[in-house]
Amino acid sequence: MPTSLYPSKVLLLGEYTIIQNSAALAIPYTHYRSYWSDHTSANTFENTIDVDFSKQSLQKIALDLKSLDRPLLDLKQLEEDLNNGLWFCTNSPMGYGLGSSGAVCAAIYDRYGLQKTDNLQVLKEDLALLEHSFHGKSSGIDPLIAYVKQPLWVHADKSIESIQLPKKKEGAIFLIDTRLPRISTPLINFFVSSCEQADFNHSFVHPVSAAVDEAIHALIEGKFTDLMQSIQVISELQLAFLPPMVPSVVQELWQKGLDSNAFYLKICGAGGGGFMLGFAHDWEKVKPHFEAFEVLQLL
Repeated sequence: MPTSLYPSKVLLLGEYTIIQNSAALAIPYTHYRSYWSDHTSANTFENTIDVDFSKQSLQKIALDLKSLDRPLLDLKQLEEDLNNGLWFCTNSPMGYGLGSSGAVCAAIYDRYGLQKTDNLQVLKEDLALLEHSFHGKSSGIDPLIAYVKQPLWVHADKSIESIQLPKKKEGAIFLIDTRLPRISTPLINFFVSSCEQADFNHSFVHPVSAAVDEAIHALIEGKFTDLMQSIQVISELQLAFLPPMVPSVVQELWQKGLDSNAFYLKICGAGGGGFMLGFAHDWEKVKPHFEAFEVLQLL
């Protein structure tokens, strides 16, 4: 069994509005995880990428990391280990917004970091720099989640707090699989361009940001009824204002949840495919609605 597992992440609250400086809450999700291996037979779960592709990708990453502005890593040791057959195992599906590249960053930093820190803000900046070097713009949140393996509360002022969520005594929070990989860039561009319109900010960004803040507090305080009230607002506004992010395969179900108030769906990460998040007062009562989908219990 591998000594260090790096979980995937789920952005539970704050998708898109975090771009406009709202609060957000991200949690590690160990159902999907990654680890280092130097043995092709060392799998403890079904990998979503093969050994050769993993090795080729890591070689490219190692090359890209040479452009880092400051020395964060022992790149010589990384290169030597890769040449000796090191690769990265993962069972995380690609194109689902679960932070697969973040897990790679966390693992590289964990194994090859030169001056590792426990300061979350500094750590986030270091990991963002690392991920940015081979993955484009990065907030640092995805690799930070994989590294600290704890829920993170990102405040509106961008400060970060590691938290422990209370054991949930009621309700259900779950993921449903649309089986539709998506590319996030055009979706993010849609949101950013929409934010240039004053009406969009007034009608969507501001009320959703307020609902996200209320939902985070409700979740932390273990108040599931209050959480559901906030999720209802988010669900309604996402369906109305972010049509590209709501796949056609879930639109009818999404509306059914709003009409019945028995459950609510919301975007998970970028949306447009991958997983959608579900919230329900009573899972057993709403379970028949989701028979067409693979459902994974989250909290």
